[in-house]
Amino acid sequence: MAKKKKRRRVNVARLLILVLCFLLIIGLAVYGIKKIFFKPEETVVQEEKNSNADTNVEKIIEAGFNEEQAKELISLSNYWPDRLDRYVSYYNGDMKQSVMDVNCDMDLEPYQQTTIAKDDDDPAYLVNKFYALEDGYVPDDLVDLDTFACVQGQDYACQDIIQLRKEAYDAYIEWCKAAQKENLEIRAISGYRTYEYQKGLWDHNASVYGQEYADAYYARPGQSEHNTGLAVDITFNGYNFNEIENYDGYEWILENAHKYGFILRYPEDKTDVTRYGYESWHFRYVGKEVAEKIYKNNWTLEEYYGAKEA
Repeated sequence: MAKKKKRRRVNVARLLILVLCFLLIIGLAVYGIKKIFFKPEETVVQEEKNSNADTNVEKIIEAGFNEEQAKELISLSNYWPDRLDRYVSYYNGDMKQSVMDVNCDMDLEPYQQTTIAKDDDDPAYLVNKFYALEDGYVPDDLVDLDTFACVQGQDYACQDIIQLRKEAYDAYIEWCKAAQKENLEIRAISGYRTYEYQKGLWDHNASVYGQEYADAYYARPGQSEHNTGLAVDITFNGYNFNEIENYDGYEWILENAHKYGFILRYPEDKTDVTRYGYESWHFRYVGKEVAEKIYKNNWTLEEYYGAKEA
């Protein structure tokens, strides 16, 4: 009786081993079939990328670049395919710089083409000689600046009523309070301007000094940062606004503006990018995160956008 039980146990064990071997063989067969007939998802995605890259290279070569230039172009994260023809026309021997320049519209004449800027929820949105505000745009959150503002008859070129959008207003007050601790009394001489006000400024300067001068230092109405309510012209310690870069304390203003979300909008060494003359007094609120990035990279707002992926 004991021998029969032992044989049964042996038979059951053998059966289990056979079943496991069978399942293993089936599993290996299925795995092999998958390897032969089905590709991993990662492989498929990579092959699609390679195929797209090959297609893109072909298109770029057709547009006018050679194969080496085409591969360099698509390797750039800020390559915008819809500007390919412009890259080809503008190319100056340096692909990386050429792409940045074209992304900043440096290949175009001012006002040659205009895109309407609509997303005013983002304080860093671009307004310049190529990006305009919608007709009749007026910010809906303007706040009167009743402190750290210029005084009529006392401060040179003081705007009558100075307003900023609420977020820019709060940041400006914070910046001015920090400056006070450094014995710097920042005063705003200009903030938000209406379309009509900006038109009057541009028309006056164009009639007196000529259109070229007006376009160099005064934005056309609807394409002025002052129309956004996010730009502020400043002076400090009673100096004339257009001389502040010559006085002690201005360096602190420059080196600390980004901590409060502001950037010097029209730097002296970037006039070819901004297409405006140097303005030591004109600061633009873009938010702390964007301002920090612009400051660290020594960019203008145009270059911040020019570095973005398509």
